[in-house]
Amino acid sequence: MTEWAALLRKARRDIGLSRPALAESAGVSAQTVKAYELGFRRPSRALLASLLDVLEVDRRLRNEILVGAGFAPDGERLGPHNPDYMYTVDEARALIAGLPWPSHVTSELMEVVAANRVAQRLWGVDLEHELLGPVERNLATFATNPRFADRVTNWDALVAVAIGVLKGHHRGAVPLPETATAYFAAVIERVFDGNPRYVRRLLDLWDRVPPRTAKIRWFYDVHWADRVAGEMRFRVSVAVADEPGGLMFHDWIPVDAETLTRLEAVMRGCGTEDAADAGPAQ
Repeated sequence: MTEWAALLRKARRDIGLSRPALAESAGVSAQTVKAYELGFRRPSRALLASLLDVLEVDRRLRNEILVGAGFAPDGERLGPHNPDYMYTVDEARALIAGLPWPSHVTSELMEVVAANRVAQRLWGVDLEHELLGPVERNLATFATNPRFADRVTNWDALVAVAIGVLKGHHRGAVPLPETATAYFAAVIERVFDGNPRYVRRLLDLWDRVPPRTAKIRWFYDVHWADRVAGEMRFRVSVAVADEPGGLMFHDWIPVDAETLTRLEAVMRGCGTEDAADAGPAQ
């Protein structure tokens, strides 16, 4: 099996979409999809693009599949043309690994594709062994999961930022539940599996929050309550890591000395969530 075909099949499976459902949405037969996924046939660019549109993969993966199948990627590379101007996922992961503050990298669909040790320690997660799929890694699913939502004391303000970004996305606003694409249908299903109290608040915000205009660099605030160390306040700086691939850096910068002291306590093991008490990821 060729690599692009394996990536295509994995993208479908990651969101729990059947071959017949993908085929119907893309206007091809299920046997045709099977032949593509097994590498027995090579689609035209138009057909492959139709499948990728249905799967709604992020631009990085979309371009990897298109190039692997022998087609030009979507869009033109912005900025200087030296090949290492933008960050790959591995390069971005290596960069944030050495930072003393929490930092993570997201895709354009708000999936966490990398997070440094400080962020994972603060969140009480181990991304090597949990939250492995794209739906589980989507920040929207964190919003109604008490494991994370209960720690955010400015929950409404933070979720309003995320909703504004999704509604104002330049490739089109994220659809409402009744018209969701396959990917976001899977995300919304996971969101609705969360705590009903948070689900109701999220839906209310969705009706009221206006779209947010994209900027190359922007900020949002996170107020995080550690059960042992106490409340910490961060100003999160968001900056482009790879524009064609839709990758963004999120650096959680402590806004005061008290937050810095408490974060250091977390890293020494004098704070943090009790993993057993926090329960498994939802």
